[in-house]
Amino acid sequence: MKEVYCCTIIGTHSLIKNRLEMIFENLNLHLFHCINSFALKYPILDKIAIFLADDLNTVFISFLVFLLVVQWKIYNVVFAKTLFIVLISLLFCDLVDAFYHHPRPFQFGVGHKLIGHGSSSSFPSQHTLTMVIIACSYLMAGFKLIGGIGLVLSLVVGLSRIYVGVHFPFDIMGAFLIGFMLVVAVNYGLKELAIRLRKAIPLLN
Repeated sequence: MKEVYCCTIIGTHSLIKNRLEMIFENLNLHLFHCINSFALKYPILDKIAIFLADDLNTVFISFLVFLLVVQWKIYNVVFAKTLFIVLISLLFCDLVDAFYHHPRPFQFGVGHKLIGHGSSSSFPSQHTLTMVIIACSYLMAGFKLIGGIGLVLSLVVGLSRIYVGVHFPFDIMGAFLIGFMLVVAVNYGLKELAIRLRKAIPLLN
């Protein structure tokens, strides 16, 4: 009797899980089509989206490097911390790819792909994740203007990655959530480490 009861619970749980996954996948696909369906209709918009999806990260990061060079004392700490978190995010994405590989839209044969791309895991969007980390890191360091601009550009990059057909909307949403959590976690960890070091080494006080 217990075995039958356990099997029933497991079967019900599995059924609910499958239905939820189906609902999320259908919603993900629907939102993808809402954005990607504009591709190939307006050539100028396609070119803009390709630039934003591929090169906006580089432009923004180049601007931050310029600020770092001309005002080293102001930006060196936040830049180094941000770079550290971005490197952590690269390792995190590799782990996600190893344990949860979600195909990209073109691997399902859906949508229009405007740029070339490999078959690495779609989730999360590394381009968007990098931008979110930069934005949140600068915001937490008190650079509100740079951080605010970074958040807007993060959304622009994310939408562009969907438009050109290499990411689903949930990849972008996941990037925002993961980026925020990584920045908060690393900042908290570094703060705790600094406090412990000051206690352990009085000369640092």
